[in-house]
Order: sequence, then structure tokens, then C-alpha cells
Amino acid sequence: MGRKDGEGESRRGDVSGDGSSSAAADVGTAGSESARGSAAPDSVRTDASGSESARELVRKYFREMQELGEKDVYLSSELRERILAVPACSRNGESEVRRSSAPAARDDRRPSTLDSPPAYGAIPARDTSASSARPARRTAPSAIAASSPESRSTPGRRGGKPSAAEQAAAIPEPEVVQATLAVGAGPATGDMFAQTSAIDKCDSLEEVERIALDCEKCELAQGRTKVVFGAGNPNAALMFIGEAPGRDEDLQGIPFVGRAGQLLDKILEAADIPRDNVYIGNIIKCRPPGNRTPLTNEIEACMPYLAKQLSCIKPRIICTLGLPATQTLLGLKGSMKSMRGKLYRAGDIVVIPTYHPAAALRDPRYKPSIWEDFLLVKREYDKAGE
Repeated sequence: MGRKDGEGESRRGDVSGDGSSSAAADVGTAGSESARGSAAPDSVRTDASGSESARELVRKYFREMQELGEKDVYLSSELRERILAVPACSRNGESEVRRSSAPAARDDRRPSTLDSPPAYGAIPARDTSASSARPARRTAPSAIAASSPESRSTPGRRGGKPSAAEQAAAIPEPEVVQATLAVGAGPATGDMFAQTSAIDKCDSLEEVERIALDCEKCELAQGRTKVVFGAGNPNAALMFIGEAPGRDEDLQGIPFVGRAGQLLDKILEAADIPRDNVYIGNIIKCRPPGNRTPLTNEIEACMPYLAKQLSCIKPRIICTLGLPATQTLLGLKGSMKSMRGKLYRAGDIVVIPTYHPAAALRDPRYKPSIWEDFLLVKREYDKAGE
């Protein structure tokens, strides 16, 4: 807040002398007030000769600087020369103005409307040309930077930030764990391929899907709207496996189309992995009531479909989404926190577990961990494409 007249102790534009001249003292006070951001009054004071007082001259200068957005303003050399012309500042035909304590390099660091001063007493006209007109609202520096050609997105780089490939290359090598996919035999599935079934005779995903659409091996068939078999590139190097369909997936028959699927799309886009290049499926092909966790017999009934999907697609990378999918596919027990951040190598396939996107919708604190895991996915995905 600006101080009242006569209370300014540190005065950038104070006039030398004994301080007996009230106009000289006012100059220093005005500089102190304006430097602190106080607004100048609308009234214009004049001295006995009808000229503007030194104080009002300084007030106008600081007001103009405030309108231009300047917060740290010093008296320019030209303004000091104009103050010298004020009769109240003259003493015995000479005037002395204490120079600002600011470094000389900072003088005139911004062009002023006083660059070509008219005769004293006339208010300089503001330049209204398109190049110098002041905008109605100042543009934030971040917005300016985002709109500059240098900072616009280029291929592989978004908004000036490192690309996903650059981030993936910078992360340390994770721990590699040898594993076996529990799709043929395991704690949850048993030996399901001891007997020959119609699925074993299928040579393509289309044939497997036709059988799955008529599946009634468990009670989930009674409450489903549509079977959610899977979708994507049948020759994908990268496959995502979730737990089970939700409400939106059950209605459309397509995996990951609800809110969690929309978040997955955004993550894939950020990682520069086109969704059309991957295959997405679930352990369970039908929606459990109320989105509950699938039961063991339901997993056993659906596991042959997943095994045949893996056999037909032959992915090189599998990203499991959520703890149930991770535990079921790897046949391991443990928390998601303890299992993520590692590479599980099962023959030629690398499995990378991460949280289900729905976890990030419930609690955004999961997003950094999910992104770290997707950087691992990105690095392996780029290696597969080499």
C-alpha cells in the first residue's frame, strides 16, 4: 500500500537539497507510492504558473507504466530532464536531481510514451497504432509460449515436452522375472486341455469368436446382453488383457469402451501407440453381475478362449490391466504394488502388469504409476517394431 504524502522514506526520484521545496518532496513521494502500486488520482495539480507540477508529471509516468503492466519502474533519463524544467524544481537557475539507485543499464529498458517529449505542460498523445495498442487483457506467458512456432508440437514431441519414446528410453531397466503363462494349467484353471474341444480345431479368431458367441458354460450367459470376445489387430505385437466387461462393454459387445476405456485411449495416444495396432480382450467374456470379481468356475470356463486368442494372435507383449487379470494370467499371488514395475518373461512373451484404468478414475494418484508402466510397454513395443 502507498504511504501518505510526506511519509515516503525511500524515494527513488527524490530531489537533492534541503527538502524545503514541497514540489521537490512530492516528486520523491510520488515515486515511492507508484513503485508500490498505488493508483494516481484523477485530478491534475498545477503550480502557480499553470504548468503541471513535478509530482503530477511523475504520477502520469508511473500510471502509464502500470497500464502497460510494469511493476518495477525507474525514472528514465528523459523524465528527469523534464522534471528539471519544472519551475518549482529550479533553485538559483540550476536544478539537481538525485539519480535513481537503479543500475544505468535498466534505464529506458522499455520504450515510453515520453520518448519524444512535447513542450512541457502538454500531455503526450498515446500511440494508437495496431503495433502498440494495449490489448484488453494481457496474455499469460504460458499461453504465449504454447502459441509460438518454436513450442508447437512436432512429430514425437508434444508441447515441447519429451516424447513417450524419449521418456521410455530414459527409464532404468526393470527387474526381469521368469514366468509361465497359466492359460493351460494352473491353480485357477486346472488341466482344461486334456480333452479335445471344438475350440482346438479353430484356425482363426473369427472361428473362435463364433463359438464364444453361443457359449453357455457358466451362469454368466444368463445375464449377459452381448459376449465381449475382444477387438483389435489380429496380428498385434501388443495385447491388453483386462478382467471382465463392464456395463458399456456388455451393451456394445466391444471391450474397453466405457470411461476406463476412454482413459486407456488417452494413455495409448500419449504413448504414441495407435489403438488400431493393438488387441484388447478380457479374461472373462461376459459381464459379472454388478461388476463383481469373477468366480473360479467362470474363469475356468473362459480360459480356453483366451488361450486360443493368444495362440492365434501370437503377441510379443502382454499388458495385464488390474490385479485379477495379472494373477490369473501369471498364476501368481501378490499385490499389484509388488507385481508392477517388473517384466515377466514367459518364453518369447513379455508380460507387463499395471493398474486397471478404472483405478485411476477412482483415485488420480494411480496415474503416475500407470504412466511409468506404459513407458515400459512403449519401450518393448518399439523394440518389437524394429
